[in-house]
Amino acid sequence: MTPMADQSLVGFMPNDEWDALLAELNGRIEALEGLPDGDARQQVFELLDGIDALHREALRRLVRLFKEGVLEQVVTDPAIHTLMELYDLLPESELPKPRTASKFPTIPIRAITAAAPPPPLRYPHWVPVLSQRDELPPGGLRADLVIDGQPLLLARRGGDEWYALDATCPIDESPLRGATLSGYTLSCPNHAGCHYDLRSGARVGGGKAIPCRPVQVDAGGRVLVGLDMDFTPSLPSF
Repeated sequence: MTPMADQSLVGFMPNDEWDALLAELNGRIEALEGLPDGDARQQVFELLDGIDALHREALRRLVRLFKEGVLEQVVTDPAIHTLMELYDLLPESELPKPRTASKFPTIPIRAITAAAPPPPLRYPHWVPVLSQRDELPPGGLRADLVIDGQPLLLARRGGDEWYALDATCPIDESPLRGATLSGYTLSCPNHAGCHYDLRSGARVGGGKAIPCRPVQVDAGGRVLVGLDMDFTPSLPSF
């Protein structure tokens, strides 16, 4: 991680003590990685992964509450900068330049192997799109929602069958506002003969599918859509 310049806002320890703490933790992590294989070692790393997941989710929720420009201001503090870098939350302007060696470890803690590069990080979370389910009546369709910058189409069939898909047609990324619904068939307003299965996003007759997202209704009646989550279509088995 990139050391930061000294500054007056240092919390409960000066910056040199902060650097010493990180160096000590780095040594402890290297010692853990040198432990022989076994149940105890596995449990330690599973515990660290769990702590990492807890911190990553909480910090991501916290950063989402920041107003524009706030993150860029707070990361000027070395301790905050280190924390945000550990969890890949630095703004683009603060991303460290490529380098051959890192002063501190990354989290989660895992032994380094020659495996392929890891997949992009995902942060599964639910986002409320309707404060009450009755805002969209049975048989209703809305294609004007936006979550995390992504246009979203939300549909309700029957009493409580909910479906969420990206609100753009894969043919040319044109918006699906004005789309119509007949049964489980979603008809694109921009291309004749362009229809999709609402339950899976598959294009009828073949072609690129529309990405789908999980939906749930909580105890208070809010409708939530899952982001960065795996989606499994619910289709009849016959």
